[in-house]
Amino acid sequence: MTFAQFPIDRLPSRAILRSAALCIAALGAAGAALAAPAVQQVSGAMDHNGTITISGSGFGAKPSAAPVVWDNATASSLSNVWTGAWPDKLPGYNTGYYAPMRNIDLPHSHDTRYIAGAHAASTGADSGYAVMVFKAIQAPALPYFIYASWYQRADDQWHFGGDNNFKTFDYSTGTEPYAQQSWYTAYGPPHPASASDTAQQWTYEAGTPLSNPDQNGHNAWWGNAVNPMGGSWSKVEISIRVSSGQDGYVKVSENGRSVVSYSGVTDNWGGSQRTISVGGYARMQGYTSNWRYFDDIYVDTTLQRVVLADKPVLSQASIIEPQIPTSWSDGSITATVNLGKFTQGQTAYLFVVDASGTPSATGQAVTAGGNAFMPSAPSGVAVH
Repeated sequence: MTFAQFPIDRLPSRAILRSAALCIAALGAAGAALAAPAVQQVSGAMDHNGTITISGSGFGAKPSAAPVVWDNATASSLSNVWTGAWPDKLPGYNTGYYAPMRNIDLPHSHDTRYIAGAHAASTGADSGYAVMVFKAIQAPALPYFIYASWYQRADDQWHFGGDNNFKTFDYSTGTEPYAQQSWYTAYGPPHPASASDTAQQWTYEAGTPLSNPDQNGHNAWWGNAVNPMGGSWSKVEISIRVSSGQDGYVKVSENGRSVVSYSGVTDNWGGSQRTISVGGYARMQGYTSNWRYFDDIYVDTTLQRVVLADKPVLSQASIIEPQIPTSWSDGSITATVNLGKFTQGQTAYLFVVDASGTPSATGQAVTAGGNAFMPSAPSGVAVH
């Protein structure tokens, strides 16, 4: 039945029609706001350190295109990138940039150095207790987000003992790690207790502000993780909703697999000075063989990012490499290419992730070391 055939006594009123139109418009606007980012075109050469331009929609605004930190060990000094690094009082073992040493290879062929330091003494946080790099920030108003990713591993000659406490990330008030008000992620004591131990788990500090159990009823112990002393590199990602409410969260993954999913308060402290740290304390300090290694550290105070992955659906990927934006608007992003583990000729999938953490529904296929994807012309349209 057409509108003209509708019985006159059942025709909707103009007021109802106006209300329906408004509802449809509102739903359309809400749908657009919730739509995942869509990549329509990628232009440029997908060479390592090359420049690409990503065109599409739903990227959102990002006031600072570049991340807070991108460190692939190419800077002349750590101090050019970070607020500080520990240890810094152990000559020969201080955290810094190093060419491959102690038979520890780089995580991939596109870098020539990594970040390393050793728990070679037991004389203080900055002289053996911890191996870490840290960045002090003026925190945005709550709630805000943190996203960080990095490669990590420990030395093949690691000395085990005690409870094998091994911390990996710290969020703290003030301008240094492990302030009186802080929380961290760590491997669950007493694991890993050997290079072949597979029972290690991730945990977080119980107490203020993190709750135990969390809003999902989880306690401080989570899924099995990659053994950092097991002889290989792993890629760690952490996403945090920094909030004084129960809508906060901490999500940690390794090689694309979830190992922590905390839900609850993440920051109920006063002040706005915060420090984000990668690495941390280890119980087995005082051993010159207890080196830790990091590479390709990316830190930002938003979930917005561009990544290359090895699967067309991001949640299924095990290789995830951040690209480094240099300009960002709702419909266009320019970025410096970071191929990471991708090799010449390998297919990768490019994703844009928006401020809510929603990625492109499907990654755009590109070829590492080749020309970026260019869309084919619609049928019937000639391209000259």
